[in-house]
Formats: sequence, structure tokens, C-alpha cells
Amino acid sequence: MKARVLIVDDSATVRADMRGVLSAAGFGTTLCESLGAARKALSEGEFDLVILDMVLPDGEGVDLLEELRRVPRTSHLPVLMLSTEAAVVQRLKGLSHGANDYVGKPYDPAYVVRRAHELTQVPEQDGTPRLVSAGRRRRVMVVDGRIDFRHRASDALRKDGHDVIIAESGEDAMRLLEAQPVDCILLDLEMPGLDGPEWVRAVRTLPGTAQVAVVGLTAGFDAKLISEALAVKVDAFCSKTEDIEVLRAQVRTELRRRAESEQQQAPPVPMPRNPSGSFPPLPRTPSGAHHPAIPAPAAHAAPAAHAAPAPAPSAGALPGALFEALVARCGLSPVIATSTMTRACKKAGVDPQLLTVASLTRALPTIRDMLHIFLDAQEAERRIQAIQALTKTDAGAQARSRGS
Repeated sequence: MKARVLIVDDSATVRADMRGVLSAAGFGTTLCESLGAARKALSEGEFDLVILDMVLPDGEGVDLLEELRRVPRTSHLPVLMLSTEAAVVQRLKGLSHGANDYVGKPYDPAYVVRRAHELTQVPEQDGTPRLVSAGRRRRVMVVDGRIDFRHRASDALRKDGHDVIIAESGEDAMRLLEAQPVDCILLDLEMPGLDGPEWVRAVRTLPGTAQVAVVGLTAGFDAKLISEALAVKVDAFCSKTEDIEVLRAQVRTELRRRAESEQQQAPPVPMPRNPSGSFPPLPRTPSGAHHPAIPAPAAHAAPAAHAAPAPAPSAGALPGALFEALVARCGLSPVIATSTMTRACKKAGVDPQLLTVASLTRALPTIRDMLHIFLDAQEAERRIQAIQALTKTDAGAQARSRGS
């Protein structure tokens, strides 16, 4: 049976293009041009994947995403977000409300098809048109304060099939990195208000970013700046005065080095043998073609914003229990909740795994600031109240424990 994909986009060209490539890859498709049409389609049929534009004539795609995550029948339905906007708020909004992935327009049809196979757990059948390249699509972040340079660099990088994420400040870039991993970062080391080497040092401490390629952009040769950048493991440098194709080639080189390093570090997977010593046959698809088994991705949990508050840890709870309760009550998507609350605690000078009532109280202003980045003002304050209640409940439990 074909996996069914609901395509929600107000552009007739995008809908037709998506239908063409996904139909050729073996998917069934239903097209909708608005949120109203999408809601009707979802009420009348079952789907295995939703490809959802962020901006639609009758509202924002994230509104429908929130509805899907609230309803048990669709709470785990994979959603791939699309948008012409590369803005931080757009991307963070979709990811923090439970989107499985985000693809910026103009998109690579081959990448969309590949993600559709992965998100629906449907392997490619023998005879499927070879739309997907051998290597996975790479995400490149461009951090630069000048809009003209960001656009020139993005256009050049998209020629190589990369998904480009744009950030116009170090703060925006850091927020994006907490929500979505990247393979390479292009950073203007001389941006006003940004200490480039210190920013790279902070990035290297984030989970999963230690091996990300960083290319430092400079206006000229500054020996002191380059020395400081090398000390924090900036991988390469490129002058912004050079032809943009030089930058494009530098990114290709760094990504190739990373790919070769990953291949060398990956341990060989031994093939199990039958008792006779021969290798067992590979599993076959219904068409008879050999395909390796595709591991099922973890089910996507509904956003914590609609979940019941987690119980407060008892007075004798193990270290880390209070932090886990904080994460459960913060109202952010599981994709970013832990890393965001960790960063908030550390910014307040608090060890998240040794969190106490006193240190959590001290960290509340920083946590509030973080929540206002991702949530609207009303929801952020509601979450802060839930977290404050956590400290009161835990304090009461400790008092009762001392009195017994």
C-alpha cells in the first residue's frame, strides 16, 4: 500500500512539483492550498506524512501543526515544514512546536523525497527513479550581519544542494544551533558586537557541535584574530573580498574532509554468519529487491506545552531529578527542551544536574528570558508559574522531611 502524503502549500507550482517527484517515488499525494482545505482532508482521510508551508492564505502552518500535536490520532504524524523565510523565528517556531524537520525554499526535490522515505519508514522500491543522491544533504549556516553577503553566499551554496540557514547575529545563530544541527558554519569573525573566537568556543560546548566545520570570514589578514580563532578550532579562513566561488569551494573542501573523517571513525559492522559459516541472505522487499533494514525513528512526542505538568521530585530524589522536572514543565519541544534549560541554568551560574530549590530560584530570571524566545508572552509566564510551583512543592517536601 502506498504511503500517503498531504502537501499543504499555497503555490500551485510547488504543489505540482511535489506531486510529480513524490508520485514518481511511489507515494500517494493529496494537495491542499490552505489550512481550511488541509483540515478537511485530515478529517476525511489518513496520512503518513504532512508537508506543510509555514505561511498560508488563512493562517500560519504552525497553527495546524499545534492542532495535529494536540489530537491523539495525529500527535505522532510526521511533519516536514517548508518556507521561503530563512528567519530565525520561522525555523524555531516550527521546530519548537513539534515539526520533524524544516526545509527552506528553494528546496532540493531529491532531499524532500529522501526525507519522505525516512519519516514514513518506507524503503525505496526497485525501479524508483533515482532522485536521491548518494550523499546526504548538508546543512550550512551563514552568520553575517550584511544582508547582501548573506544572500550571495546562500545562493552560491544552494548550487551545491546544501540546505542553507541564515542568521544575522551570533545570538540568533546560537538559538538555531540549539534547535537544529548543522554540518558547517560560515562566521564573520569581525561582526560588530561579536567576539568571533569566544562565540566559536561557546558553540563547541553545545551537544553535537564539537566536530562541526567552522569557516571564519574576514575582511583582510589579521594575525591576532586568526591566531585566536585557530586556538578555538576554527577550521579554515576565507576573505570576504574574494570571489564568492572561492568560499563555495572552501565549504565543499571542509564538508568532504568531515565526510572522510566520519567514514574513517565509523567502526566496521560485522555481518552475522550462519552456523555453516556462510552469510545469511539479505531481507527482500515484496518486489524481490534487496534492501537493508531501515531503523525506525523514535516516535515524535507531543509538545510539552499540552502535557500534564510533571510531578515534583521528592525531597530525597537523586541529583538531576529537579532538572528533569524543570525540563518537563518548561513547555518546549523535546527536541530543544533539555539543551535550552541546560543553557539557561549555566548562564545563571547553576549546575543543572545539581539543581536545588535555591539554585533554581536563582536561575528563574534567565529561564524566563529563554522561554520568551520560544513561547508567546502569555504561555511563557504560565510556564514560569508552573516552574515556581515546583520550587514551592519541593521546599515544602524538604521541610516536612526535616520535621519527621
